[in-house]
Amino acid sequence: MSRRGKSLLLVGLVALLVNLPVAHSTWTSWRVDRDGVDVTASVTDTRRLPDGDGYLVEFQMPTEIDPEEPLWVAQVDEATYDEAVAQERVDVRVLRDQPSAYTVSGQVTSRVGLVIVLLVDALLLAVALLMWRTRGRGGHALVLVADGDVERCRPGALLERREDGHYVVEGEVVSIEADRIVLDVDGREVTVLLEGHHNPVGHQQPARVSGHLVG
Repeated sequence: MSRRGKSLLLVGLVALLVNLPVAHSTWTSWRVDRDGVDVTASVTDTRRLPDGDGYLVEFQMPTEIDPEEPLWVAQVDEATYDEAVAQERVDVRVLRDQPSAYTVSGQVTSRVGLVIVLLVDALLLAVALLMWRTRGRGGHALVLVADGDVERCRPGALLERREDGHYVVEGEVVSIEADRIVLDVDGREVTVLLEGHHNPVGHQQPARVSGHLVG
């Protein structure tokens, strides 16, 4: 795989990692809405966030839903908070087999995380489009007339001028024809005219060849 291909793959992996939590949260919320059961949870604590940033309610699920009785927390609106303080209970919809998947009546969810993800997605898309549009534009296309057989080599990119004026080129084979091959040398395409020399290297494999440039 060429360096550009690896870079595009890396961009894709970053996009996957960025979007995975949002996708998982959306999937879980959908399951709660579809398959959840409505229960009344016992409020154990309530807190107002500093600077009027919201209200928190701490609660325990009924033992038939969550026998271990851990404490759960949700940010809620003011009306739900006032009722939780007065009644010491809160209405919860929860997955019976997954107590950590729940939605509290009056729960407030922040869209800051979603906005950040969308911004990152837009940035990654711009990077991917820029890399795709500049494919093969790392400079003008080069033509090399080979002075020997094409050789296998380690993955990498090289365009080096020797003391005798000839060049050594290493890159990934992106095209093979009877009389020529095309190498991707770090985004720049180099057409190698074989001039009867042998090419044992297959498509998308790293190759090394020496010769003189004619274009």
